[in-house]
Amino acid sequence: MASYVSAYFEKTALPASGRARVIVRQLDDGTVPPQPSPTYFPTSPNELNTFSVVEYVNDVVGERYVRVATLTDISVITALPLDTFESPSANFIGAAVVPGDILEVILAEPAAWTSDEYPTSNPFSFVVTAVISATRLQVTPSFPGFAANLVWSIPARGVSSVDGVTHRQGTPPGPVLVRDTRFNSYWPDAVTADSFVAATKAQLDSLARESNGAGLVSEKYTGTP
Repeated sequence: MASYVSAYFEKTALPASGRARVIVRQLDDGTVPPQPSPTYFPTSPNELNTFSVVEYVNDVVGERYVRVATLTDISVITALPLDTFESPSANFIGAAVVPGDILEVILAEPAAWTSDEYPTSNPFSFVVTAVISATRLQVTPSFPGFAANLVWSIPARGVSSVDGVTHRQGTPPGPVLVRDTRFNSYWPDAVTADSFVAATKAQLDSLARESNGAGLVSEKYTGTP
């Protein structure tokens, strides 16, 4: 069966900073057949959906887009959502934070996160799903992108601070490579952003070809009368 990998590139100008943002995210309209078309964007097999390889460097540098995954990457690089929130000055346990509480986050440039999947603006709201420790929470949905020095609050518990950081699940120390289904990337101008999109499309083609080739398996056969 032929392999296909589809993606959506959401492009936005950010006037406040003069940057361009490109969100690369998986796109999977269903199975094949039917064949891909200008209105039908399938991904097959399903493991190709988590095709973005991202590097978390540290809380100062943040994260960067590395490449579209290879089949080897898919087998050895763990997929980790950006669903953990840390605030070194917090005491979430002492504040009696519980799953179901709402974490509100304010960005200096809210347009950096506002998108098709996150249509709101400041404050961005996330539901606490687990209190990992006194300083860490797990939330849903996952955060749109890496950010540090975030202004945050949990209104139901009357707690807030200005040192929030978004982390990958498990908070692995950097530098570390992870995979994800989406990534917010930021570029100095539209020309650079479009060059990034073109390069990423070429890498998606390469992944589809590699996956197709992996289906070629040598075999032995004897004809019978």
